[in-house]
Amino acid sequence: MNYRVQLPIAYDHDSSKYNIDHYEFVTEERFLQDIFQLEQIHDELRLKLLKKLDCEQRNNYQLQIIAIDKGGLKSNILHVNITIDDLNEFQPRFKQRLYHARIPEDTPVSNTSILNILATDDDCYDKIILYSLLSGDISNDLFPFEINKYTGSIYLIRKLDYEKMSTYRFRVKASNVDKITSSIVSVIIDITDVNDNQPFIQINVLNDYKSNDFNEEQEDFIINLNENIRLGQVIGTILVRDTDSMMVNRRLSMKILSCWPLKNSCPIELDSGFGNSDENDKNTNYIIRTSRQLDSENGDDKFTVILEARDYGKPPLISQRRLSIRIYDQNDCIPKFSQSNYQFRLSESTPIGFSIGHLQAIDQDLSSDFHQIQYKFITNENNHYIRIDPNNGSLYLLEKLSAGMSLNLSVMAFDKHNESLYDRTNLQILSYEEKACLPTFIQTLYVYNTTEHRTTPYEIGQVVADSCLSTSIPYSYHLVKDKLPDDFPFSVDSHYGRITVTNELDREKQSLYRFFIDSFNHKNHQTSRTEVQVNILDENDHYPIFDNSINNAREQFIFINRTTSSSSLTRRHDQNQTINQILIARIHATDNDQGSNGLVNYYFTHNDNYAYFHLYSNGSIILYNQNNLHLPYRLEIYARDQGNPVPFNSKESIVIYVCDDLKREECPIDYTYPQQDWLYTYDNKNSLKSNRLSTNFYLGSIFIMISILLFVVIIIFCIVWNVIIKKQFKGKHEQIHENDLKSPIQSYNCRMEARKNLLVSDSLCDASPIMNDKQRLKSVAV
Repeated sequence: MNYRVQLPIAYDHDSSKYNIDHYEFVTEERFLQDIFQLEQIHDELRLKLLKKLDCEQRNNYQLQIIAIDKGGLKSNILHVNITIDDLNEFQPRFKQRLYHARIPEDTPVSNTSILNILATDDDCYDKIILYSLLSGDISNDLFPFEINKYTGSIYLIRKLDYEKMSTYRFRVKASNVDKITSSIVSVIIDITDVNDNQPFIQINVLNDYKSNDFNEEQEDFIINLNENIRLGQVIGTILVRDTDSMMVNRRLSMKILSCWPLKNSCPIELDSGFGNSDENDKNTNYIIRTSRQLDSENGDDKFTVILEARDYGKPPLISQRRLSIRIYDQNDCIPKFSQSNYQFRLSESTPIGFSIGHLQAIDQDLSSDFHQIQYKFITNENNHYIRIDPNNGSLYLLEKLSAGMSLNLSVMAFDKHNESLYDRTNLQILSYEEKACLPTFIQTLYVYNTTEHRTTPYEIGQVVADSCLSTSIPYSYHLVKDKLPDDFPFSVDSHYGRITVTNELDREKQSLYRFFIDSFNHKNHQTSRTEVQVNILDENDHYPIFDNSINNAREQFIFINRTTSSSSLTRRHDQNQTINQILIARIHATDNDQGSNGLVNYYFTHNDNYAYFHLYSNGSIILYNQNNLHLPYRLEIYARDQGNPVPFNSKESIVIYVCDDLKREECPIDYTYPQQDWLYTYDNKNSLKSNRLSTNFYLGSIFIMISILLFVVIIIFCIVWNVIIKKQFKGKHEQIHENDLKSPIQSYNCRMEARKNLLVSDSLCDASPIMNDKQRLKSVAV
């Protein structure tokens, strides 16, 4: 205040009589005269400041000044522009006390702002604000954000990872250009998780099944199994992990995606009912166990199994791991002679050292170390005539035989490394006289094996007759057709004795054929006979069939009491996790094939069913996980055999609806269809208890309702009866008064009223019945 500024003066060329008299403002804004004042001192004009100025309220004034002479004439206008300079007296002020933002972790690094910080300054002119980040404990090399110092926009400069850091807390500083004043605000940026991590498959195998070159990091995880491992043997465990949070991924699952080669069913299976009861656990455990009996001799050599794990985020992510399973042969096969009986014929003139023939036994073990066979005679009787080579079973004559001699020997073929694996056969050597030689077959029994459903015709073997003197004598061969059917599937070549299959064979119709073949000697017209045995081996040619499910409904409804089971079982959950399992049903299918071709396993059509139910090889269906299970639940099941070379699936599948016993209306069951033979339901204790409780509840409710109704009826009856009795009594009472007390109305007199009451009492006494010659007073009115 009292600040003065000199202004230019006006000039008037008139004499002093009419020169300048005074100066004044030319404005309609009267408040300006309260702020500014014009002072005229001698020949000077000054502008005086009367009040303190505030740039924030007004930073510019436009004044117009005129001079007026003594004659009343006005001068031209002097324009004065006053600009108010600013002082940096205000700090920058943020629009918010706290800035909070959420961004997903997959936000790309770009020039797009993720958060805008805005501060203002109340000063007039120094309104330029500079922004800077205060990252705190996080180094600038790792800090993923930067701020535009002029606009306050925050940008992402590095990729985010929720699993490393989920929340960033830092501050932003806003200051003027001169940096005299500044302000600080807190910023919180939450990183929201997205499903960006694939499930990780960790395999842990027992030491007995690890390979020598075991390395957990290698691409192929190798498992070594012996073929004699028992069915259901636990091999190891698999842990499926996911580093994503539970907010985006609440469940993990794993399955066997493929198992190669396809000619045999997969030797392992996964069991998920192990340590998966905690809902807050992001890990899922599986047990690896053998799914069937292994056999190297049936093609179980090496399997490549692809495991696939998936999460349930959006979008779901999958990961795969490859298992290489090696099946090692064990010395478990018994050597088998090609014939159960061997017969050789020698002439009495056969020289010593003659090679009679050889016996052959076969060991089906694949390893060369396990099919080394040794031969020996079981007893020493007659072994001075014949010698057997222990390595190849060849027979040699040690001593000449006399005509008509018969040697019966027992021969053993045993495994070189394990003598407990052995087989026996009978050896008969006949000596004949050359003059009386008759044609005979080389073997008294021919045994052949063939598979069913082969394309016909084809040969399976040959029978040979020998004259024992000369091989040039012609023979002819014929089937002995006694009791043979017309469609007998075998024929014999009359010249060479070759046996041919003429019709398609089916093991399920007949698995063994026995017939006889005669040989005819065209020189001496004599015949001989031999027996032929043909074993039909099984082929996987039948599909599994659910029992009696073809002509009937393939849908069944199973009702369980989920509430009772859950409440009672949850209380005991800590004691035994496996108690929270409910046996739903047991299904059954048959396969007419033999051996492994007829073994049936069961599978869910939809793999998601395994998250709640177990389906075992015996057909049992177990509900083991009720979390997030919505009833009714549909299960579709098919059967598959273990056929070789290709397993067959059932042509039809069955459907089971698992329903809530307390909400039966949700399952539209059709009672016209009887329960199928393929389904065996089990009423466990919980369901029995639930049915009894439900029945008792309904009966009790009906009894209570009937009791209440009867009580109400009785009350109403009593009220009505009471009203009727009162009306009758009142009517009689009034009639008595009308008959006996007909008098005009008088003023009330105590003596008169008492007398009337006595008269009423007498009348009532006279009307009462007589009992024992005395009148009984029915009522007295006093």
